[in-house]
Amino acid sequence: MNSNNSKLLPTSTKVINKQIFPRLSIVFIVLIILQSFLVPLIALISGVDYSKYITYSYFYIISSYTIIVLCIIIFGNALEVFQDHFSLGIVVLTCFLRADLGGDKELLYRAILIFLGLVLFSYAITSRKSLKIPSLKSIFIGLVWSVSTTLVLSLLRLQLDPKISVLPSNLVSYIFDAFLYQLSFVTVIEEAYFRGILFNLLVINNFKESSALIIQGVLFCGIHYMKIADPILFFILLPLFTLSVTVIIKKYKMLYLPIMVHTFNNVFGALLVAFVRHS
Repeated sequence: MNSNNSKLLPTSTKVINKQIFPRLSIVFIVLIILQSFLVPLIALISGVDYSKYITYSYFYIISSYTIIVLCIIIFGNALEVFQDHFSLGIVVLTCFLRADLGGDKELLYRAILIFLGLVLFSYAITSRKSLKIPSLKSIFIGLVWSVSTTLVLSLLRLQLDPKISVLPSNLVSYIFDAFLYQLSFVTVIEEAYFRGILFNLLVINNFKESSALIIQGVLFCGIHYMKIADPILFFILLPLFTLSVTVIIKKYKMLYLPIMVHTFNNVFGALLVAFVRHS
């Protein structure tokens, strides 16, 4: 529902929304936190049984996109960072163009994600008049921010971590597959959850914007607890990365920007470190 229509709602409807939204948002906050903290355990629970790993991964992906789509539709303009064509479009795109894991449930997984993509696409079409159109300036800023974040974190990794990195044999294929994997399974879900839904739902529950951003950042770092074995990554690089994506969402309020930064860093960060060490 766009802001113009909300002005036409009777006072009783506005009061009901004001009462229901915080209560319902708490349910989604709890679901997202629980799911995000359990995800790193998928590999441990699956053990060496790859079929179990695929099943758990599919469940995580489908449930994640279901939560994201439901939240966008239910809370509407209250999820401010989704209210532009690019931010909604990238979620729709990843529902349609998802990476494959294989397994017996591949067709079911594809069908559910395509359905979710169609639902969100329909929502975007019906809400198009209230959506922002990102400017060329914001796209340029996103690219510069992505490159800068990747360069800074890669240089720190080079200085602090002596481990040798290996360049992939087929670089073009690696980059394409890495982009598809990151967008399908990692960056869109994590950014939609933390810089998108959690941030906005905390604001709905009367947290100050600065407090909501700090909380989502701490939780985002926390879900990477399995990385604590790599102290340089966990205690230095991850907090700096979180600061970067948090600052850009605070300033521009468009989710596609931190998704750009996150994807670019995850795909090219390790490549840059490996390239410098082999040059």
